[in-house]
Amino acid sequence: MSFRAHSRPSLTGRLLLVLLSSLTAVALMLGAGGALFSHKLAEQTGDRVLKASARSIAETLVVEEGEITLDLPAAAFGMLESDARNNIYYSIRHEGRLLTGYPDFPRARPQDLQAQDTAFRYETYRGARVRVATEVRQLPRIEGLVVVQVAETLDDRQALLNRMLIGLALLEGALILVAGLLVWPAVRWSLRPLTRLRGELEARSEASADFTPLKLDAVPVELRGLVGGFNALPARLNRAAAGMRRFTADASHQMRTPLAVLRTHVTVLREHGTHSPEGQASLDDIELAIERLGRLLTQLIALARAEETTVATAKTQMFDLAPVVAEVARRLAPSAVEREIKVDFECETQVDVRGDPVLTAEIVSNLLENAIRYNRPGGSVAVRIEADPDGPRVLVEDDGPGIPESDYGRVFERFHRLSRDRDRLGSGLGLPIVQTLSQAMGAQIALAPGVDGRGLRVTLTFPETAN
Repeated sequence: MSFRAHSRPSLTGRLLLVLLSSLTAVALMLGAGGALFSHKLAEQTGDRVLKASARSIAETLVVEEGEITLDLPAAAFGMLESDARNNIYYSIRHEGRLLTGYPDFPRARPQDLQAQDTAFRYETYRGARVRVATEVRQLPRIEGLVVVQVAETLDDRQALLNRMLIGLALLEGALILVAGLLVWPAVRWSLRPLTRLRGELEARSEASADFTPLKLDAVPVELRGLVGGFNALPARLNRAAAGMRRFTADASHQMRTPLAVLRTHVTVLREHGTHSPEGQASLDDIELAIERLGRLLTQLIALARAEETTVATAKTQMFDLAPVVAEVARRLAPSAVEREIKVDFECETQVDVRGDPVLTAEIVSNLLENAIRYNRPGGSVAVRIEADPDGPRVLVEDDGPGIPESDYGRVFERFHRLSRDRDRLGSGLGLPIVQTLSQAMGAQIALAPGVDGRGLRVTLTFPETAN
């Protein structure tokens, strides 16, 4: 098994690695810059002394009776003396002729002769690297240039540079050490909000069904997205748990009546048998109770699924309403024929909407099924699709008994049924399912009286679509 399989990602380790690596990189860059600066400083310091020495010699040059004379001052070479015991060389030439100094010392370069100030260069002389300062003088009544060159070996400069580099290295090491000692508590302090958040989550895991959101007041900005995402999960779990509790309570309450009917008629069958009039009546009631129980379970499951559907989970897309609604009308046509209900479907043109075709089919199915079931024998139902300026819509209108306007708000409550429909097959869940699914798609449901005040018109309006 590889090491990666055993290792665990650690934010503390990652932060320490990144911070220490960054500090080390910065220290190395500072060290490189400091070394370059130290070299330049050592060179400039040595050059100032070398320049002063060359100029002090050049300033003693005079012309006496047509001849160039000079007096080499002791201070000119004394200022170059140091503990490093550098070797000092010099040469003074006029038109290439050596006046004094070391005869084999390299001559000045042409560009040094044209320099306005002291010129510096590196040379190799007598097997050693030397730094050369060149001063050029034009003396009165003398043709040609007098060139003064003073050179020294680099031992003193290297010693100064070494001292500065050692000091820089010690400073860099101290910086890294102090930073390393400070980074660990700084990282631990920075991750303290994560530790508190973990403790709160662990406390919640030990509690039973605590779905309250975490407070964002003390949460750092970087963690608010994470905590916000976590808060959405308990909210969904809370809704799911509430839906499950509601489903269980509704199911147990609504199933109690048909189960009691079944139990009563089973007792009758045991006493009178299936061939007696009482037994036949009980069988009929049992069949009706089973049908009601089956529809109740179907509607309860449909409502539970509808409540789980949200705007975020609904698969909204552009689709044509006509084939979806037409398929629902075709599927429910046998039920309408059985009840002698006439169903008319109207759609003048293609109407594209944004929504979920599956949810739309479920909504229209519930509306059309209600219009057929609660209509009078020989009644009619009209299903229309319209491209309204306020948004595409589907209208389901019947000419049955309708719903009193005072009950428009209550019919969307679960299990609410009109007193006149108590004896009819139904569960009181159709319109609550319709409302829940409509909200999931962002659509709206509206109730109104039918034509001439008869029946009921239900309008499903979809959100406006951009052209």
